[in-house]
Amino acid sequence: MAFSARRAGPSNLPALRALGSESSIAELNITPMIDVMLALLIIFMVVTPVLTEYAATLPVARHPVPQTLDDAVTLGIDRNGTFFVGTDTIPAGRLTERLARIYAARPGDHLLYLRADRGVPYRLVLDAVDAARAAGVRTVGAISLPTMPVDTGRAGAP
Repeated sequence: MAFSARRAGPSNLPALRALGSESSIAELNITPMIDVMLALLIIFMVVTPVLTEYAATLPVARHPVPQTLDDAVTLGIDRNGTFFVGTDTIPAGRLTERLARIYAARPGDHLLYLRADRGVPYRLVLDAVDAARAAGVRTVGAISLPTMPVDTGRAGAP
């Protein structure tokens, strides 16, 4: 029998895996497919921006009008580390007491605006926030001043 399924002995002919020999592996080799997919991804990432034109319309910036806060409590710290509320200078040791007295008259409002000079050490700002928290303040807002644009229309301007 020339085409028998039984083998009489070792043969010099290679076994065909597709015909179901014992050493066949039933898994896909996907490494070449991944390589092709990555190459296509790189090609599309490079070519797509060249082929399409992106037109972005940026929103127009609005300059907000600063609101006047007539009844707001503003705690300021000047360059020397002096605390003040409005025009009243307050020593650091009495800051909690003074803020507690102010907020006792304002039961629903527990908001404090904090304005500090740029040269003030950060520990003084943290001391002010700690004093405000001890006085019952729930929200502390920082007040910053916008930088003024440089006037380049003058003769002596850089």
